[in-house]
Amino acid sequence: MHFGRAAVATQLASLRNCITKLKPDAVAISGDLTQRCTNSEFARARAYLDDIRKTAPVIVIPGNHDVRWMGAVARNLGPFSKGLFGRSAHEFKYSRYVRHIYPELNPDLEVPGAVIAGCNTAHGISRGSLTRRLRDFGVIGHVNRRDLEKVEEAFSRAAPDAARIVMIHHNPIRGELSGRHGLANTKQALRAFASLGAELILCGHDHQEAVHTVEEGDFGLVISTAGTISNRIRAGRPSSFNLVEIDESVLRVATYAWRNPGGFIPAKDHSFPRRHRSTASRYAGHSARHPDDPASQGIIRPDRGSQEKG
Repeated sequence: MHFGRAAVATQLASLRNCITKLKPDAVAISGDLTQRCTNSEFARARAYLDDIRKTAPVIVIPGNHDVRWMGAVARNLGPFSKGLFGRSAHEFKYSRYVRHIYPELNPDLEVPGAVIAGCNTAHGISRGSLTRRLRDFGVIGHVNRRDLEKVEEAFSRAAPDAARIVMIHHNPIRGELSGRHGLANTKQALRAFASLGAELILCGHDHQEAVHTVEEGDFGLVISTAGTISNRIRAGRPSSFNLVEIDESVLRVATYAWRNPGGFIPAKDHSFPRRHRSTASRYAGHSARHPDDPASQGIIRPDRGSQEKG
């Protein structure tokens, strides 16, 4: 959404109208609420979220634009960072998000027929997110053990037959136009999510809408990447959001694209058979292989953003 200079008031108003008309069971927002992580941007984002909550429950996680960069850098200084900030650098880098939006970085939400587990991948400049590409510095994300355990806990509390959905900020599938993955440990993360029984991954970050299937685990994963509700669009691609519908046998992802002045209208539709509904309960007590374990190597959804676009 990128509240700040990148926000587009007409698109935000149109999205709000769509939510009112569609009456979804939940609205899932995968981060980048702000452009520059300022208090004023967070305040505007919070007011918008509170307005959406009049229609449907909201689950939200931070994106890379919602992290305070100095805290992310200091996080790598270990015990010395507390002397610089008077509190842990981990607390500092998420402090504005926690103050204005939500205290939990890995929230979960259960609605009839589904559970959505948020998994924070926006850690700023951190050891887990380092790659060989300088362009990824501070932009790319990763899934760590602590945050994955939160997903496992949320799934263990959910009804056995609930569709298990994970929401992350960074795109695990390479963007068609950007040519980039959003995660430093994509393969390990997807394997861990699949081992927990997830069937759908919600994400954003790349600013290009896409829907993919990945043959990971026993049953595979559907990955829904939302576009952006902002002016930070990819060349030739409109702003967009995804609507997810799930019944006993089919999972559907519909993309609503911006058409000025008509607002957001249905543009694409994808349907997938739910291959493992009869065995959903088998996952209730399973543990995932964590992304850093050696053995693991080898629904309305508006988005957010990619720092790459400046």
